[in-house]
Amino acid sequence: MEAPLLEVRNITRTFPGVIALSHVDFDVLAGEVHALVGENGAGKSTLLSIINGLLPPDSGEIKLSGQTVSLNGPAEAIAHRLAMVHQELVLCPNLSVAENIFLGREREATGRSGRRSDLMKMAQVILDEIKVDLDPATPVGELSLNEQQIVEICRALSSRPKVLVFDEPTASLDDNQVAHLLEIIIKLRDAGLGIVYVSHRLNEIFAVADRVTVLRDGRTVGTVATPDIDERGLVSLMVGRNYDPAVSSYKPRDFGEVALEVAGLGVHGVFDAVTFSVRKGEILGLAGLLGCQREAVVRSIFGALPATCGTIKVHGKQVRLTTPRGAIAQGISFMPADRKEEGLVLEMSVEDNLTLTVLDRIRRLGFVHPRMRRTWADRLIRQLSTKVSSPRQPVKNLSGGNQQKVVIGKWVAREGDIIIAEDPTRGVDIGAKAEIWTALQDLAASGRAIILITTELEEMLGACDRIVVMNRGRISGAFDRPDFDAEAIAHRFVN
Repeated sequence: MEAPLLEVRNITRTFPGVIALSHVDFDVLAGEVHALVGENGAGKSTLLSIINGLLPPDSGEIKLSGQTVSLNGPAEAIAHRLAMVHQELVLCPNLSVAENIFLGREREATGRSGRRSDLMKMAQVILDEIKVDLDPATPVGELSLNEQQIVEICRALSSRPKVLVFDEPTASLDDNQVAHLLEIIIKLRDAGLGIVYVSHRLNEIFAVADRVTVLRDGRTVGTVATPDIDERGLVSLMVGRNYDPAVSSYKPRDFGEVALEVAGLGVHGVFDAVTFSVRKGEILGLAGLLGCQREAVVRSIFGALPATCGTIKVHGKQVRLTTPRGAIAQGISFMPADRKEEGLVLEMSVEDNLTLTVLDRIRRLGFVHPRMRRTWADRLIRQLSTKVSSPRQPVKNLSGGNQQKVVIGKWVAREGDIIIAEDPTRGVDIGAKAEIWTALQDLAASGRAIILITTELEEMLGACDRIVVMNRGRISGAFDRPDFDAEAIAHRFVN
């Protein structure tokens, strides 16, 4: 029998006070998609960092094509024919598709000629291999998110790997873009590559994976062929208890007065004539494909993208919001999808991040009072069941799900009447998702008006009271909960 392309044997890795991985086993065969799943904090990110050479293991071994290797960085992993496509895109928007694909390896790719025309030809070869219609001369900054993701894949493929690792590649993609990406992954598998696929979206796992390995608390729970397990069984392995993923997070509520109303809102050249309202206690979903400009609408409401026409009313009073500070003063909170770039200060502690929005309430004589800060942070940590070793732990060291809870917690602390939640469960596991949806439902039940954006329509159907659909910068449909129909809503995405 041919040796696996990748073998991870008995890998252990510890950090101060934490066992991140303990005797983990994992392997990938040629022509196989092997999924790696587990809750946030299960050890997936640490394992991927070890496989990619970013972290050394404390013990255990890694074999590539049967050869034991010691990897001291991604360059060595690439030299051994292993490449990774990261969740967070790392591209240069001012450079072309071809220049991004071969960044740092231009002369190697062109036989040392370094000519731009040769670089374009080599990029076109890779694009043709996965049957993608992209112009290699196009600046990456002009591409859609889905197309940028494809450039990341092409960059990984340009090193001619035998093993390709995908880390949450669909976290920011809509359903149509996800389907396109999965088609590409299947083509790569059929070409004989070994694929490691990490995702919290279990429907993707069952769509492309041949086998799946479950990690829990840094240990290997087991490896199963996907035809031999269903979604409920897989989730139960992940969380260590029986779990029913079909349970809806929705809780019926009574609604109060209109908290926020926008009428004819627009930003020149971006979106136009957007009109909707949301009441106290209500969760309103803004649905649509990427590029429909719903993200621009909520940023306009938050004052980060000032409107050029239309009106915004908060509790019946017309306001002009030109800065986030002004929006916060009106009781508007914003939980951004990109927690690392916009939601958190990664170098600061958990308690510092949790209390950023309430510094005016924990000051004494112009200085932040340490005891008050700790009291606020402890309450929020308990309220959202956030797993931390200490409130003083750097927030960058938390799992993705717990980082997201800190983002939510700092706005819970502010106690604003209107909350904008943009992809609140992006990149978090199914257990943390359930806790986050419960937290948002509880906020609505307490009288907050919530505007929700998520790339997963199924999540929106499970959480919202109403859904407004956007298409090309305009409202294209609206649905009350009794009329929710996934097909009808999706139809409004493009019509």
